[in-house]
Amino acid sequence: MNSSFRLRRSADFQRVRAERRAAGDQVLRVQACPNQLGHPRFGIAAGRRLGGAVQRNLVRRRLRAAAAAELGALLGFDLVLIPAPGAAQRSYHELARSLQRNLDRLGVRAR
Repeated sequence: MNSSFRLRRSADFQRVRAERRAAGDQVLRVQACPNQLGHPRFGIAAGRRLGGAVQRNLVRRRLRAAAAAELGALLGFDLVLIPAPGAAQRSYHELARSLQRNLDRLGVRAR
C-alpha cells in the first residue's frame, strides 16, 4: 500500500479516536473520521495484548493487505483498525470479511 494511504502521525490517530465513530465485532474494531484528501487513509493500532511481535506483525500485514483490496471502494475517510486479542489466530479471509462488514456498518463505502 502506498504511504499516502497510511496514517502515520499520532495526531491523526488521536483525531480519529476523538471522532468516536466506530463499528466492531469479535475480530476487529474500525474507527472512522472524514478527511479532506478525497481518498481513504488507514492506520493500525496493534497493541501488545495481541501477543508477541511476530503475532502483531502478522496481523498488521494481513490487515494492510485487506485494506489495500478495499481502497477503490472507499470514500475520503481516515480509518484506524484495532484488532481484537484473538485476531492473530484468524485467517486473512476472516480478517478481510470483518473489515468489509465494519466498513459497511460505518457507511464509508462509495455506493
